[in-house]
Amino acid sequence: MLFYWYTNIPVYAKAERFDRGDFMPKPQAIDTVTSNFSDEFSLPEIASSWQRSQQAGVDPHKKLHSSFPAERAKSVADYAELIDIAVAAMNDIYKSVKGSGFHVVLTDEEGWVIESIPPLKPISLNNWSEEFLGTNALGTSIQMQKAIQITGSEHFHHDLAIYTTSAVPIFDYHGTLTLVLGLIGPSYEDHSRVLSMLHKVVKIIVNKWQVAEQDKQLSVYSRRLKDIFNLMADGVIIVTNAGEIEDLNQSAVKILGKKAQGYSSVTLKKLFEGKACFDLMLNAGIPFNDVELLLDCPTGRVHCLASGQPSHDDKGSITGGIIVLHSIDRVHRLVNSVCGTRAELNFDDIIGLSHPIKETVKLARVAASTMSNMMLQGESGTGKEIFAQAIHNHSPRCQGPFVAINCGAIPRELIGSELFGYVDGAFTGARRGGKAGKFEMAAGGTLFLDEIGDMPLDQQVVLLRVLQDKMVTRIGDSKNIPVDVRIICASNKDLLEEVENGNFRQDLYYRLNVICITIPPLRDRKDDIALLMQHYLMKLGVAPIIMERIMNPAVMHCLARYNWPGNVRELQNVAERLAIIADTQPITPSDLPPEICTLRHTPPLNTGHSLSDSEAQLTYAQKKKRLIAEKEAELIIDLLEKHRGNLTEVAKAMGFSRTTLYRKLELYHISKAHR
Repeated sequence: MLFYWYTNIPVYAKAERFDRGDFMPKPQAIDTVTSNFSDEFSLPEIASSWQRSQQAGVDPHKKLHSSFPAERAKSVADYAELIDIAVAAMNDIYKSVKGSGFHVVLTDEEGWVIESIPPLKPISLNNWSEEFLGTNALGTSIQMQKAIQITGSEHFHHDLAIYTTSAVPIFDYHGTLTLVLGLIGPSYEDHSRVLSMLHKVVKIIVNKWQVAEQDKQLSVYSRRLKDIFNLMADGVIIVTNAGEIEDLNQSAVKILGKKAQGYSSVTLKKLFEGKACFDLMLNAGIPFNDVELLLDCPTGRVHCLASGQPSHDDKGSITGGIIVLHSIDRVHRLVNSVCGTRAELNFDDIIGLSHPIKETVKLARVAASTMSNMMLQGESGTGKEIFAQAIHNHSPRCQGPFVAINCGAIPRELIGSELFGYVDGAFTGARRGGKAGKFEMAAGGTLFLDEIGDMPLDQQVVLLRVLQDKMVTRIGDSKNIPVDVRIICASNKDLLEEVENGNFRQDLYYRLNVICITIPPLRDRKDDIALLMQHYLMKLGVAPIIMERIMNPAVMHCLARYNWPGNVRELQNVAERLAIIADTQPITPSDLPPEICTLRHTPPLNTGHSLSDSEAQLTYAQKKKRLIAEKEAELIIDLLEKHRGNLTEVAKAMGFSRTTLYRKLELYHISKAHR
C-alpha cells in the first residue's frame, strides 16, 4: 500500500513534520522520495511500519511515558548468561561514544528494555515495541527480524524525530529472536557506521555466548561422564605415561581396598610390579585384555582380571593409559548366574507337616542366618540338597553363588583340580589357560560338598588347609588366592564312624561339623506321604480326578506300610509310575512296584532251617533282592486268594505268562493250600 507525503516537505525535515492524523495529503509517488532514504533501506519498509503503528492505535503526539509489562513472554533469567555478555559489550561500545549523547540499549524480544547505558533520560521509556511507541529501530527490528536504522522524521512518534535509532537483532542457536541491541543518538550526528559496528558487536556477543553454552554443555557432559565413571561396576584407573595414578573410580577403590587419596601419588609400578602387560602398554603402546592378576595391595592380595588401553596425543606419543579391573568374585558370580549355578529352592519348597520334618526345618532356619560351616546328614534321597539350597537362600550370602559338587561322582585324581583349579600346563590334558576351581567360583557365596565322606584323604588335607587359611592354591601354581566361601557339606555315612575307621580326618570333621542337621528318613515321617504324593502328582500335571483315582485308600495303605529305603526320591518315582499307568486304567495296589504292593508278610523263603551267620551278613543289595522276592511271593498268594486259584487270572494280573507263574510258584514254595 502506498503512503502519501506532502510534496514540499523533505523526508528528513527536523523541525516541521506533516500531520499524521486526519489529513488528505497531496499524493506524491513513493519512487520520488525513495532516493532521500538510506541506500540500505527502502521506503516500503518504513511505510509498512507506519501502517502497523497506525493500526496499533499509537498516538504520534501523545506524551511519551513508561509502561510496565503485565507478564514477560520469557524470563530474563532464561538468557542471563547471554545478557551478561551483551551488557559487557555495551559497556565497551559506550566507551567509544561517551559524551556524544548516545545511549546503548538492550531489549528483549517484546521490546522491553533490559539495560540502557546510560539510562534513557529525559525519555525514560522501558518499552520500544511498535505497538507502544510506533516506528523505531528497536521495535521495527523485532517486527522485521533484521537490522535497521531509522532517522529523524522516519520515526512515527513526534518526540523521536530528533533521534536516529539503530538496532540489530540477536538470535539464539535455534534461530529465535532473543534480544535486540540498539544505539540511540541525536539525528544530527554521523550514524553511517553505526549498523556496521553493531553487526560486529552482535557477532562477537553471539560467538561468546556459543562458546559459553558449549562450555556449559561440556561441563554437563563432564559431570555425566564423572557420574558414569564412578557408577561403573568395574574399576577404572587412569594413569600417566610414568605409571602414576591420575584418577580412579569408586569401584577401583573398592577392589584395591584403599581410599582413593591413598593412591594419588603412588606409582602403579608398585601394584603391577613384574606384570609385563603393564610395561608393554606404557612403553610400547600394546593393549591387553582380561589378564588374570594377583595384586599385592596394602590391604592384602587382590585377585582380578585386568584390561589396559594406552592413550596417545595428536602426535602419536603415549600419554598414559586406562586400566579396567574386573573383580574375580564378580566375574564368577556373573558366570554362575548365567550357567545356572544358583540356588532356586527355599524352605517353602520342603513338603511336610510331620513333627520330625518341622523340627528339622526350624533348626535349619536358625542355622541359615549364621556364617558357620554346616553338616547335613541323612540317608540317600532324603533331600539334603534341597535343605542346602534353602539354607543358602535364607542366609546373608543369598545374593552370592551357590556351587554344588558331588565328591563321590568325581574320579579320585580329578577332585583336586575341580575343587581348587589349575594353571595352564599343570598336567596332561589340562585346559589351555587354566581353570578356576569350585572354591573360586563360589567366592562370596556357598559351596555345597555332597557326599563329603567319599573325598580321598590326600584331598581332605588340602581342604582343611583352605578352610583354615581361606586361601586356595591352584594345582601347578604357587600363588595363594583369597576365597570367602561358606561350606555346607552332606553325607549319607556316619562320618564319626568313618573317623574311627580312619577313612575321614578328625580335624576336618570338627572343622565342618560346626552345626549338624540330621534329615529324617521318610519311614520316620509317614504322615507326610500323602502330602508328598499329592505334591509330586501336581508337579506332573495330573488332573484332580486322576489324582483321586491314584490316591485311593488301598494304594495309600500300601504306601504307608512300606519302609521306603529310597526315601523321598523313591516316592517321587512311584508317583511318576502311577501317573503314567492311571491314564489307561484304574489304580490298584497291584500297580505299585513289587516291593511295595504286598499287603501281608510271606513266610520266609527256605523255611525249615534258621539263618546261618553268612546269611545274617548279607549285603544291602542281597537283602533288598531277598525282600523283593518275599513281597512278590506274598502278592502272588493274595492274587490266588482273590481269583480263587485261577492261575490264568493271576498270571494276567502279574503280567506273567502261565509258564513263568508256575516257575515262580515252585521258586517261592507256594503250596496247593494257597491255591
